[in-house]
Amino acid sequence: RYGHTILSDLAAGSNGWVEWNLVLDSLGGPNHLGNMCDAPILAVPYRVGGKHNVTVLPTFEHADFPFGPVVGDTRTREELNAMGFPAEYLDKGVVVQPMFYYMGHISRHVRPGSRAVHAIADQADLGTKAFLQTIGNTTIAGGGINNLARPGIEVTLWPCEGSTRQEWTMSDDGQLQVFGHDWLGKPTVSCIGSVVDASFEGILLSPCDGSAGSFTMENRVNSTVNILVKNSKNSASENCVIAKPLKNNGGAYGPRGGAQVAIGSCDSDAAMWNFDSTSGEIKSNFFEKDGGEVCATTGWPFLQVGAFIGPDGEQNKTIVVLNEASEPANYVLR
Repeated sequence: RYGHTILSDLAAGSNGWVEWNLVLDSLGGPNHLGNMCDAPILAVPYRVGGKHNVTVLPTFEHADFPFGPVVGDTRTREELNAMGFPAEYLDKGVVVQPMFYYMGHISRHVRPGSRAVHAIADQADLGTKAFLQTIGNTTIAGGGINNLARPGIEVTLWPCEGSTRQEWTMSDDGQLQVFGHDWLGKPTVSCIGSVVDASFEGILLSPCDGSAGSFTMENRVNSTVNILVKNSKNSASENCVIAKPLKNNGGAYGPRGGAQVAIGSCDSDAAMWNFDSTSGEIKSNFFEKDGGEVCATTGWPFLQVGAFIGPDGEQNKTIVVLNEASEPANYVLR
């Protein structure tokens, strides 16, 4: 998530990135609002020399509030080292988190004065998708568990990667569902909403209740369909799911990088979809002239890229590839 935020902000036109916190305690404090934050480095002076299971914490720690005890306090240096927190720093009283290395990697190679240029992770040659697997006659979405399948996440459009972030199921009552788990490992199921969010100007995932969209599909030309929102308050001719270009045209990602899903005219080319019930993909060719088809995505894809030209121009080029999935990816860069 941290790497995604940096790359997407730079692709959207940000001139830089500032890390809010350099060092915090192991609960994400101290904080003037009393909530939990995060930082690349956490101070744990009571762990100097390999200590753990510490019962008396420093005064700056607020144990058991509000999220329960700090899980890492009960783990040995060897366990934490295996989880990606180097023991050599634990012994000195600091936790160096993986996000430290994300920040370090990007800042080391994307130097001051660099500018983002167009790049997007796309399907490999012959239409091979980054994660989609075919075993016998069965098509399986790859990439691992979708941790963005929860209410409030925007539905967007990206090149089809064959992952669980682009795998949809239509229920018997017409809801378009997506499954996954949250950051605590709890299973989740969410549905495409029935309205365009006023702030995002696109459709968000919602609970699978009355706030979710109830959809039906009507045939159009060339095996495409309109996806009608049966419980939309729009007029009958304006209640179809459509692809909506971003106002910044996707920034450095281009038109196919994060375009929105909205509700609009059923006669528009933007309302032409293909729902592949085998792979679970909801596909659109609205941006075909910009490079190919796109798929409805929960938030953003597992596979992302940022490309930059350094302050020295063409002599210094940097490409940062981010794979959030738990599986390797097959892709090309465009």
